[in-house]
Amino acid sequence: MDVNDQCPRCAATRRSWVRDGFYSRLDDAKRIQRWLCKQCGKKFSSATFKPTYRQKKRRINSTVRFGFGSNLCQRDIAELVGVNVKTIAARLIWQAKLSRAKNQRYIQAFIAKHGDIKTVQFDDLVTFEHTNCKPLTVPIAVVDGYRVPLGFGIASIPAFGRLAAIARKRYGKRADHSRATRDALVQQLTQILPENVAFKTDGHTHYPIVIDKHFPKAKHTVHKSERGSVVGQGELKKTRFDPLFSVNHSFATMRAKINRLNRRTWCTTKLPERLADHIDIFIDVFSDRLRLLDVTVWRYRNTQHNAAIVR
Repeated sequence: MDVNDQCPRCAATRRSWVRDGFYSRLDDAKRIQRWLCKQCGKKFSSATFKPTYRQKKRRINSTVRFGFGSNLCQRDIAELVGVNVKTIAARLIWQAKLSRAKNQRYIQAFIAKHGDIKTVQFDDLVTFEHTNCKPLTVPIAVVDGYRVPLGFGIASIPAFGRLAAIARKRYGKRADHSRATRDALVQQLTQILPENVAFKTDGHTHYPIVIDKHFPKAKHTVHKSERGSVVGQGELKKTRFDPLFSVNHSFATMRAKINRLNRRTWCTTKLPERLADHIDIFIDVFSDRLRLLDVTVWRYRNTQHNAAIVR
């Protein structure tokens, strides 16, 4: 019996409730228990306290969630489950809210099982909104060896390279919020990481500043950026041994599983907030896969992968 412990009106405990029959839910024909609060007379059911309360087409939720974490676009998911694409767009926001809370619980469970996190890999993934002239940076922190995502942020950055002049001409000067976003992310990590945690990053000039600001006792190791390989959408590195394999492999997985992050795609991001929602759902789906395979197996595979490359 999956109900809350308090009446939704007067907060009376379950001792003040009595059964008030059942009803057959129209959406899925499931038999739902009704309750009556003897103190205030409020009638409610066991479905009142669920996240899907008054939601139509509950049966599609698991498929929609899996689709967002498996490189399907919103129109493909809508066609798969037989609903309007607007329904899928609304479920993206709804599911992301649940996934964010679930991801936090997973991190807490990971720390409870494996102890304090000793080493973290930190890097930025570059994508765009609407056009390549509007780039975005996505700083992400993952557990070294386990590839468990600890947090991420999304920030706008000015166009660079050959597109810089074109972008300024078309859209004007673009704000750079990358430093503030990284600062907020690393500050968030202070709540879950010990003071003496070790960081592994590439040679980005801002990383030492933000790490030293929030983790003055941390050990920071800088590794030279390597040339990208053909596989992994350019995220995996063309080298015999990659010291940043965990974060680079995470980026490659994200580009393969989140269609709006693919190197060549027409499923672009229109709003950075929706990209954040999509990443939250992906992390939720990815964490479930870690639970099924057990993170110790993932760590073993990562270690064997790098050892095989060295040999």
